[in-house]
Amino acid sequence: HSFPTLIAVAISARISRPIEEINKSAKILASGCYDATFEGHGFLEIRELSDTLNIAASELSKVEKLRKELMANISHDLRTPLALIYSYAEMMHDFPDEISAEQTEIIMKEVERLNSLVKDVMDVSRMETGTIEMNRELYNLTHSLKGTIMRMAELVKKDGYTINFESEDDVFVVADEVKITQAFYNLLLNAITHGGSDKNVTVRQSVSGDFVKIEVEDSGEGITGEDLPHIWDRYYKVDKKHRRGITGTGLGLSIVKKIVDIHEGSCGVESEPGKGSIFWIMLKAKQK
Repeated sequence: HSFPTLIAVAISARISRPIEEINKSAKILASGCYDATFEGHGFLEIRELSDTLNIAASELSKVEKLRKELMANISHDLRTPLALIYSYAEMMHDFPDEISAEQTEIIMKEVERLNSLVKDVMDVSRMETGTIEMNRELYNLTHSLKGTIMRMAELVKKDGYTINFESEDDVFVVADEVKITQAFYNLLLNAITHGGSDKNVTVRQSVSGDFVKIEVEDSGEGITGEDLPHIWDRYYKVDKKHRRGITGTGLGLSIVKKIVDIHEGSCGVESEPGKGSIFWIMLKAKQK
């Protein structure tokens, strides 16, 4: 009986030792240290488990890095308008007889910016958890785009911007008009924020087969090939600096992608440094 027992003990030790090592690393990972490594050896199943846990640790590390960057960026974007609001409120408190329309307008704009940030963060959260409500219906996309362009053009006219719209026939889609308008608005806002000195933005609507393509072109600084794959990421900064748009939050393009994905469409960008950018979204068109 002793020989089989020895074999059983040896096999048991061979199985349990790598599992114990994996367990130790798992406890390190669970404590929030995402640099933990899993070195499985022996049986194939243990090696596969080890590889799977290494991939999980790597992904958790990326998520944690993104979370920290997101928190840092949101903190910055909250601090900036709050500092301005406090500064002007303090001035109005100290010199009540000298309150001007300009001061109250700045406070109102910064509150609007804060609201925009909070709304964008909530939208991203809802889309990622799949709890966002969709209201799909047939509507005139061309008419809707014209309305958004008209409102945006009015908003930026005083800063010297012009928005041109090129389209042929009216196109209809089955989609959530509010969400698609939000995505298009974010693309317009991005083009204006990163536009060139000529302050011209061109919007094109074209139809190809069963699909409608909406392009938003600016003549800004363009994007490098290195940055292009990350342009739709949350809070990705091409120049690694905070640039303040009209009411931009740094979440705009990631929201565009999520909305388009929910509608089973596609989006992309064509750009070269110094030659501007063309951001586009494509949706399935509907024959009326």
